[in-house]
Amino acid sequence: MSSMKNKLLKGAVASLTTVLILAALPYIHIERIDYNTQVKPILNKHCMSCHGGVKRQAGFSLLTREDALAATESGHPAIIPGNPEKSEMIRRLKSHDPEFRMPFKKASLTTPEIDILQQWIKEGANFELHWSYKPLTAPKIPKPKGRF
Repeated sequence: MSSMKNKLLKGAVASLTTVLILAALPYIHIERIDYNTQVKPILNKHCMSCHGGVKRQAGFSLLTREDALAATESGHPAIIPGNPEKSEMIRRLKSHDPEFRMPFKKASLTTPEIDILQQWIKEGANFELHWSYKPLTAPKIPKPKGRF
């Protein structure tokens, strides 16, 4: 009989754990990738010397979102927003073939760097203006609570 009680207790604990996790989901805050502080430094360090501005190796530039999503010399875009698995950029960053892998004939990106770029593409590959280029806006002043 004790094995039956153990099974019931384990089932109840599992059910309670599931309920608690589901109840907590609305309060879990998942941080989105920030282009200016997380993505742009990686691109500047590893990619822009060949794929930025005037230099557009293989017809691919990361200078603007429009450039990054445009068709390359292959006729296909290197970045598919929302789909890092189908993005040629990610395939090349992860490749073990030295003739295919990017950056070409340089050290590979680290796993955390690739993870950031994958998540950025998954989130839509948005390019954000640097804060210094954004127009100034008046801050929202909170209303006081209570009696004043």
